Amino acid sequence: MTSRAELIDAIKKHQLYATKQPGGKRLHLRNGNLSRIKMSKISLEDAVLPGANFIQATIRDVKFDFSDLFGTNFVEADLEGSSFMRADLRGANMARAKLRNANFKGADLRSGVMVIVDAGREKKVKRATDLANADLQGSMMSGANLAESNMSGARLADADLSDANMFAVNLAGADLSGCNLSGAKLKNANLKGAKLKDTLLIGTDLSGANLRNVDLSDVDLSQANISNSIGSKAVAPLPEDIRSLINAHTEWLTSGGASGAPLDVTGRDLTDLDFTGLDLSAACFDDCILRGAVLVDTIMVMTSMRNADLSRARLSGAIMNGVRMSYANCSKIICQGVKFGGVEQRDGKGQKTGEVWRADLTFADFSNADLRNSVFDEPRMKGAILSKANIAGVAFGDTDLAEVDLDGTNTGSILNGTIPEKV
Repeated sequence: MTSRAELIDAIKKHQLYATKQPGGKRLHLRNGNLSRIKMSKISLEDAVLPGANFIQATIRDVKFDFSDLFGTNFVEADLEGSSFMRADLRGANMARAKLRNANFKGADLRSGVMVIVDAGREKKVKRATDLANADLQGSMMSGANLAESNMSGARLADADLSDANMFAVNLAGADLSGCNLSGAKLKNANLKGAKLKDTLLIGTDLSGANLRNVDLSDVDLSQANISNSIGSKAVAPLPEDIRSLINAHTEWLTSGGASGAPLDVTGRDLTDLDFTGLDLSAACFDDCILRGAVLVDTIMVMTSMRNADLSRARLSGAIMNGVRMSYANCSKIICQGVKFGGVEQRDGKGQKTGEVWRADLTFADFSNADLRNSVFDEPRMKGAILSKANIAGVAFGDTDLAEVDLDGTNTGSILNGTIPEKV
């Protein structure tokens, strides 16, 4: 079938097939082009449409129950109110589709293994089902299999995902407000920055899930399994204005800068605040007062903390690759197992340039700090003060320590590195 007229005729015959009328014929169409087609209130139940192209189609209240839609392209299609009960949607692309009040009960939305031809040879490629930024508000997805699918930025407010298999699903930045996730299996799922206000989490498996930057202040996790999850640890609530800034920062991170705003709290007094497990990459804390602040397991890649007061702060387990901490006061800080690594630079096309943005610790004061088991991957450390710091198990590697004050440190207990000889 090549012409649109033939496609429409085949669809009409399928209506007769679906209603068991004479002249009916089941629709079999592989890789068919149905882009921008307009349909409503018809039945394509049990149709065979693998690889079909429905890009930007308007398909409202259409029944796709039990259909073979393997690898189908529904990008930016309007599918509001349509039904996909028990349909095979493995590897389908539904990015930015309108799916409000759609029915996916028992549908298979797992990754699909595609066969592609590369240089004359066939090879199998695993492709995740893509629902990124789709509007699924009020949709019914109970019992659906969404394992490993991409639902980042999706709008799932008031959706029913009860008992759904959502193993390792990507829900970064998704809106799950008022969503029913009772009994859903979200083991190892990525919910970084997701909205969980009024979400029902009775019997939900969130073990190993990434909950960084999720506002859990009003979320009931008491009946969910949060073992080994990241960011679920109960912490003191942040001030409302700081929480709002972090929410905007999370949106900025998860949207790749398309929305939200990077966190900039230059000069603020943030004494004793708890930022445990948050992703504060590329945030600006220059000249801040962070005395006694808790930044345990926090991600601070390319974060700026120049001239900040971090005395007695707790940063154990933090990732601080490419951090800028020149002239920061880090006296008596607890930095066990912290990574001061570099960040590989990439060009506009995402290709590695060979350049590495090193952490900047020049003239930072780490006197009397607890730096046990931390890793220093060649940060800039000219003028840094580590006097009387505990550096047992620290890996300095090839870091230049020639102009670092190491007086009173237990240099004999480091894991590796070259300690300059005293003159």
